[in-house]
Amino acid sequence: MVLGFTAAAIAMLISLIPAGIVIARGDLPSAVVAYQFITAVMVMVLALLAQAFQRSSLFELPVLLALLMFGGGMVFVRAMERWL
Repeated sequence: MVLGFTAAAIAMLISLIPAGIVIARGDLPSAVVAYQFITAVMVMVLALLAQAFQRSSLFELPVLLALLMFGGGMVFVRAMERWL
């Protein structure tokens, strides 16, 4: 069971490569969308790893990051709205 959750986490990490390229080379609106995608995937990866290692206390981190990263994305958009 551990192998399945770990393999899913690795597959999701691989999916971040195109989003990283968009952040590095894309225009600002595309970079904001890629940033939001990366934060969502990272929250899911952390939850998968917490389940894979059967550490229920580690589920607090993805939940907290989901709330903080959404707020961080909104602050980024607010700061960059003059260029959007």
